[in-house]
Amino acid sequence: MKTIRRIYFYAVTLFSMEIVLWGMIGLARSIFSNSVSGGVGQLAEALALILVGVPVFGIHWWAAQRNVKNETEERESSVRAFFLYTILLALFIPLTQNGLAFINRFLIDIFNIPSSRALIGGYQSLSDNLIAALMNGLVAAYFWHILKNDWHEISDKSVLRLTRRIYRYIWVFYSLVMVIIGINHILRYIFSFSNSIGEDYLNALFANGFALILLSIPLWVWAWKTVQSALDEPAERASLLRLGMLYFLSLSGVIFVLSTTGIIINDFFQMLLTKSLNFNQFVTQTDEAFAIAIPLGAVWAYYGHWLKKDLNALPSAPRRAALNRLYYYILSLISLVASFVGIAMLLSFIIDNIFDTSLWNGNLDTHLANSLATLIIGLPLWLKTWRPMQAEALAHNERGDHARRSIIRKIYLYLAIFAGVVGGMIAAVQLISLLLEALLGTTPSDFKDDILNSIQMLVLFGGLLAYHWQSLRQDGMIRSEFLTKKADKLNVLLFDIEKGTLASQLASAMAADDAAINLILQNPAEAIPDADAAILPEALVLTPPETLRDWIRDFNGSKLIVTSETDNWFWAKNKEQIIKSLRQLAEGEEISLRVKSPGWMIAIYILAGMMAFQILFFFLVIIIDGF
Repeated sequence: MKTIRRIYFYAVTLFSMEIVLWGMIGLARSIFSNSVSGGVGQLAEALALILVGVPVFGIHWWAAQRNVKNETEERESSVRAFFLYTILLALFIPLTQNGLAFINRFLIDIFNIPSSRALIGGYQSLSDNLIAALMNGLVAAYFWHILKNDWHEISDKSVLRLTRRIYRYIWVFYSLVMVIIGINHILRYIFSFSNSIGEDYLNALFANGFALILLSIPLWVWAWKTVQSALDEPAERASLLRLGMLYFLSLSGVIFVLSTTGIIINDFFQMLLTKSLNFNQFVTQTDEAFAIAIPLGAVWAYYGHWLKKDLNALPSAPRRAALNRLYYYILSLISLVASFVGIAMLLSFIIDNIFDTSLWNGNLDTHLANSLATLIIGLPLWLKTWRPMQAEALAHNERGDHARRSIIRKIYLYLAIFAGVVGGMIAAVQLISLLLEALLGTTPSDFKDDILNSIQMLVLFGGLLAYHWQSLRQDGMIRSEFLTKKADKLNVLLFDIEKGTLASQLASAMAADDAAINLILQNPAEAIPDADAAILPEALVLTPPETLRDWIRDFNGSKLIVTSETDNWFWAKNKEQIIKSLRQLAEGEEISLRVKSPGWMIAIYILAGMMAFQILFFFLVIIIDGF
């Protein structure tokens, strides 16, 4: 109930604060600026926003602050941390954008170009930007002060650290996207000198790009340096968010670079094969692809370097290997799809030439250029990423065993097998249908094309299925052989006092996949043999026989306790679970210590991801649509 109340108060506070802020900005602009038209209407709207927003904001923010003073739990809540960092983003980003608008228009004016050509703030004035920046800055200073007080007052800062980490990475991503867009504009300006386009367009490209670079590079350097400086803290070094951000940036760089490089290679083959392009036209047609590939290639190289460095620094070797596999298998999957498409296109080109068919409706030279470009992009990358993973899985050692049992590898193989089965079924249905039509005396006009296309797809999907099925089968064979040759087994004692129920469940669950584990059913009252680990029911641990109690005290192996929240015994892992349990008792509820993901932490991740994709979408629109 308290969480719902917090969400309500902080959500209303956030929205009403924005209403008041826009009212203040509109009021100040109507007084000091004549560039934004509206006159009396604008003044009335600004006053209305203030008159409605101030009471709502004041009441709800006062109530939230009163709750913080009365209850320590309120100040430590994840909802409050999310609110404070969200409101800072909502204030500092507009402040940054207004600074960018001023720089952008200033550079546009230097080139004597209409201000409407500015990328940001083309229809605003200096006073508009100064007023908005000042108002956002004043409100941000107030909430920054509130946040500093919370950092000082709170003893358990884990929630604040997590939210601050997300806040910092949003700034890294936001500033990096602006850097990429700025460099893209500058490169398009450089590459466009051979184009017959207007001088104003070129100058606007340069001015917009230079404005973005002037502001975003220092901002990115500051944001990334802040993130890097925080690595002195153990929690930051072990952050999954950091690894996720590095994965996202490096893989995004890979995808964009491969896509744009494919466009460049395709146009190059078009120039060689079709003679439809000369060299100058080739340069003109690929300038935007180069302008995207170069900055994103730098992003791939830089963040790929940090990803590799962070993975190598992980203390746990199995975790390090698993995260490396994740990166390689993602790239393998992407390149496998590209290779499959390239081979299919090349095969249809060969069929068209040999059998004089028209599987590809269009110029065959163009088709050949497309297929070669796709293959050149996909096949080398697939070989580079798949071969190390396959070699690792074929190794007859512990590392190879871990690789073969990896859930990432299994997902990759089963995805490929699934695609092979489904694609093969569709191709087989089409082929059989065509043959039955022919046997029944109905032959379509394009029968030859359809039959060859069906055979082609059946062969391709069949090959995909056969290869990956063989890889999966080989994994199982090597694993069985490895476990058979493995001399040492893990001896595990199972103390079962429930007439074998737990023993039978464990034995059936592990029999198929855990040949290296020797599960020994043990009676607590009998002599206990040597073992590597022990499984003990909760009831037996709480009231052990004297012999078992002495054995547990002297046993140095791992001890696994099978818990069950029954009767009056509950195992609390931390103070939060204790407080929660006591509140449940006070409210007449049964104690439940089930671990749940903190809802607002999930919300923070979702919103951060949404913001990242919105910024990425803005980036794509700018690049694809051009200036």
